[in-house]
Amino acid sequence: VGEARRSGGQQAGRHKAAMDRDSSWVSAMQTEVLPECSGGRTHHRADTIYLLVMGGRVIAMQTGFALLEAGYGRPMNSANIMMKNIMDLLLGVFVFYLIGFQIGFGAQSEWIENFNFDYALWFLHFSYATTSATIISGAVGGRVSFFTYLALSCVVTGVIYPVCVSWTWGGGWLAELGYVDFAGSSIVHMVGATCAFVSVCICGPRVGRFPEYRAWRGVSRWIFVERNNSEFYQMPLSEVEKAIFSPIKLCSNPVQLLFGTFLLLLGFIAFNPASTFATTLDADALAARVTVVTMISASGGAAACVVVSLFQFRSFVITVPMMTNAVLGGLIASCAPCHAVPPPMGLVVGFIGGLLTLGFEPLMAKFQLDDVVGAVAVHGIPGIWGVLSVPIFAKPHCQSQLRGLVFGGGQEAWRLLLVQAVGLVTMAAFAFVSTYVCIVLIDIVGGFRCSRAAELIGLDFIEHHIDDGSLRLDPTKVAVLSHTPQRDCLVTRVKNRTISPTKAYLEEKVPEHQKESSRRKLEPEETLDAEAEAKAQLGRDQEAQMHAEILRLKEGISKLTATLSMFVHGMRGDRGSFKDLGFIGGCDPEGAELSNPEQGDPGRKEILEALMREAQSAAATAEAQSHVQVIGAQAMINE
Repeated sequence: VGEARRSGGQQAGRHKAAMDRDSSWVSAMQTEVLPECSGGRTHHRADTIYLLVMGGRVIAMQTGFALLEAGYGRPMNSANIMMKNIMDLLLGVFVFYLIGFQIGFGAQSEWIENFNFDYALWFLHFSYATTSATIISGAVGGRVSFFTYLALSCVVTGVIYPVCVSWTWGGGWLAELGYVDFAGSSIVHMVGATCAFVSVCICGPRVGRFPEYRAWRGVSRWIFVERNNSEFYQMPLSEVEKAIFSPIKLCSNPVQLLFGTFLLLLGFIAFNPASTFATTLDADALAARVTVVTMISASGGAAACVVVSLFQFRSFVITVPMMTNAVLGGLIASCAPCHAVPPPMGLVVGFIGGLLTLGFEPLMAKFQLDDVVGAVAVHGIPGIWGVLSVPIFAKPHCQSQLRGLVFGGGQEAWRLLLVQAVGLVTMAAFAFVSTYVCIVLIDIVGGFRCSRAAELIGLDFIEHHIDDGSLRLDPTKVAVLSHTPQRDCLVTRVKNRTISPTKAYLEEKVPEHQKESSRRKLEPEETLDAEAEAKAQLGRDQEAQMHAEILRLKEGISKLTATLSMFVHGMRGDRGSFKDLGFIGGCDPEGAELSNPEQGDPGRKEILEALMREAQSAAATAEAQSHVQVIGAQAMINE
């Protein structure tokens, strides 16, 4: 026992000495640099590199979000979704540098340069802010104008997320109460999901998503600024709209969806450990523990998907959207408690997070709220559960002293549970009201939702001039674009102020396609283009070749039938038949004696008669098959 105590004391001494060296290095750097630069030396050099590397990996999650959202949406909006995700970064970095970080942490970021600015910490929190903002793009994909979305994204990145950070990570009133959210289950994900929920309610569903949709009525119609009737959202109205309408699928590209999920899984391995904000002063051990809990929570989400599939399909049928959303739900639930719960409890946290995700998605559809990627179910509900799981499953260890109800936390755990609930309600209410005010103002100024024509044709063409050739091949799209009232409202509701770039583009493109369509209609039917004529000639050649093969087959069958008939007649005594086959006087060509044909060989007769019947049956079958082939070839040529 004494040796163990001495050994433990020596290890503790070495541990303290190592942490003292880390602290002394920071102090030395602050004294050696210029006074105006000392404020920027708040981290160990290893911690600074750690923050920069982890922030870069979190920003790379934007790639996963973009692929996942494009995999859920229709192909004609894929480029639009990608553009929104990349602009979240390019505009968000400017907004967060000017005002967002200052709101969150009270740090002054000057226009040109501030030597005391903590750039490493700023970079990591910027990556968190863009993650929160991009949640909205997936929820309202395919029906929100590009610039109106960017305006909302800037508000989330520069105001809504920083205010919630100032209450918690920035040392505000919730932090003083003891609110715990280690990696942002609520601060990042639930806040973003709340903004997405408000956007979905005001924007309305995609055309054709709910054929029995009922628009907001009564007071709700006024609250959610509803401008359209129910028929606007239900199905395409005119024949032209029906012709160009692209049916809505739950998932348009499952491979792209899975690839995006892979990238997000890799991103979360950086997202959660990055919240240690250091690797020195014993934080490296905590980062390792957080990484393990994160991966186990993802496994729990996958297990939830398997269980739900067994109950829903009564078999081992696992759909791609169910698996990806359940895994992401487990990962998001792990963000808040990953530093405090034991690794086995991470499986429970992720499992419940996956169940809540898969259970809330049908509830959204039941209330006819069109969330394209399930952002509210994936980020909102598991985010709430993750925060509440801290006072339930936390267990003290070397880097955390939190104790949950499961491990005997008692009154202190109940108090923490109340604080967590207050923080969730406060942040959700603030995000809801702020997003609502922002969207209403955007809708008044320029319109939040895109026009009906833009939605049916696709935002890739309308907002980014990506012509995939469908205008040339589909005259109904030309008819939609050539209709003046629809063309005039394709970009904005602000009338007679500026010349719309899209309108100018259409003024150039639509007449060209109209001339092409008119020229095609005036051409006589017998004048085919070179490609069609080549295909027709190839079909005729194939038909002639097939007829020749059929004739050769029939000729061979006839010869076989005649040969077998000679054999049968020869065995019955018609020796002339044998002469035709090269047999003379009842002897074979080698001179061997044959059996007396008059006496006959009953066994040989039966065999030859059976061969005759088989040959006749084969001839009939071959003739029927040849007839079917001729009919098929003729149908191909006609087509």
